[in-house]
Amino acid sequence: MSKVKKSPALTSSVTGPGTVRQVKAGSAARKKTATRALPPVVRFVITPLDPLRKCGAGTSVQRLYLVRETVEGKTRFHLVFLDRHGWYCEHGRTCPAVAPARKQKGHIARVS
Repeated sequence: MSKVKKSPALTSSVTGPGTVRQVKAGSAARKKTATRALPPVVRFVITPLDPLRKCGAGTSVQRLYLVRETVEGKTRFHLVFLDRHGWYCEHGRTCPAVAPARKQKGHIARVS
């Protein structure tokens, strides 16, 4: 048996029983790279609500918003409040619905 001299840029790959083919090094890895998926489209629809009607006369809530978050056709509802404790959602302060509600015109920035 004689040795086959290979160039350093070529590698062998077995495609079936008894068959060997030579492929450029790295070409298989390049073909298998997946394309990046686009991030889902998130849409917020913000509806202002009357805090006195929803929370009562003795409330400390200054602003109240109903936020409809739609992601890939699925809708989730949020109630976002501004009171003496700051901005928060019923799902927590880090809820993604808080930021769009804060950007509504006419809100008063809380200065600490």
